[in-house]
Amino acid sequence: MAKQIKKSPRIMLIDNDEHIRDSLKIFFDSSQMDFLIFKSASEGLNSLKYQKIDMVISDYFLPDMNGVEFLNQVAKNNPGITRVLMATIVNDDLKLEILKAGIDRFIEKPLTVASLDTIINELTK
Repeated sequence: MAKQIKKSPRIMLIDNDEHIRDSLKIFFDSSQMDFLIFKSASEGLNSLKYQKIDMVISDYFLPDMNGVEFLNQVAKNNPGITRVLMATIVNDDLKLEILKAGIDRFIEKPLTVASLDTIINELTK
């Protein structure tokens, strides 16, 4: 029986914080994951037109729309894609918005690379 090789997930991260993007790029460049990093929702949506992505991780606070709106557009154009939202400030309204949007996972910032890596591995199994 032939052994199946599992391909590494292709992950898109959207975050307007340059330090977060740079830190995650350094870490994930050394991993087996294919990681694309953008600073705005419009860059991410444009990239999704041309590439197959397995998971999108977005910050809530983006320069051109909020992360829930962005992830809703992702789901509309790419049904079945795994969606993860990150945010620093969490209140009941945001929790309700996340629940209504059917977002797969919520991560409260500040986050560690290790915790993000664990979540990615859980969601891509």
